[in-house]
Amino acid sequence: MEDIKNTVPEMTETDNEVLSIYLREINRIPLISHEEEYELALKAKNGDKAAREKLLNANLRFVVSVAKKFRGQGLPLSDLINEGNIGLITALDKFEPEKGYHFISYAVWWIRQSIMKALSEKGRAVRLPLNRTNELMQIQKAQKTIMHERETSDPSVDDIAEMTGLDKTLVSDLLTISSEMVSFDSPVRKGEESDSTFGDFIEDEADGPEMVFMDSSLKKDVRSLLSVLSDKEKDIITRRFGLDGEKPMSLKEIGDVYGLTKERIRQIEKRALERLRVVSEEKDISAYNIA
Repeated sequence: MEDIKNTVPEMTETDNEVLSIYLREINRIPLISHEEEYELALKAKNGDKAAREKLLNANLRFVVSVAKKFRGQGLPLSDLINEGNIGLITALDKFEPEKGYHFISYAVWWIRQSIMKALSEKGRAVRLPLNRTNELMQIQKAQKTIMHERETSDPSVDDIAEMTGLDKTLVSDLLTISSEMVSFDSPVRKGEESDSTFGDFIEDEADGPEMVFMDSSLKKDVRSLLSVLSDKEKDIITRRFGLDGEKPMSLKEIGDVYGLTKERIRQIEKRALERLRVVSEEKDISAYNIA
């Protein structure tokens, strides 16, 4: 993360002030047009360090937007952002600008994967495989929904299993692991006269207007591209990359849904992606540029 660290303060400290400074700094970084993004990506691919740094910095706000969605899972926001930035860098290393996609449309998967991998490896006393981390997140989301809708503070395993579609035993086991994590209601300093809890130091989770705009633009681009596919192709691509907000599925998992082999699903995916590549080159998709 050398390029990014040259521009903004390091976030290895837990000090809220350091994080606030970082967020203020990246909000001052100007966004770029699709045309400028393409030019910078080409230069970066050819070894231009200045272009690489500018392209990375222009997308740091989006990383924060993604990182906020994973709060309360075992890592502080600063660590989530750092891991997301690593995913952003990985995405740029693999990005092929000549294919015509928006960089952030490509990078979002790598950002999410980097964060989820860190959560499975660093955020818990018991290391979880990545798929189990995803399932635990589903469980915790269901807990919050049930608590809100039914006005209860203790959702049952049965209710959570029904809402998530997960096995009851698995739900129970993952809840046990989850209970090892610090509660937002836990006092910051035990034994001291203070009403402060860990939850008091969590920022407002609502995204700013520009992040909402960027998210909606990304979804609009994806919907526009997917409209050229058959229903089966569209569903396979959606499941494969988690475009419906759910976790990405493996080729085997999708094959089980359709009763097809993993290799057959791979062939359909390859054909669909090639069609999307051609369409993306023909369309002039609006950039994520915020006035």
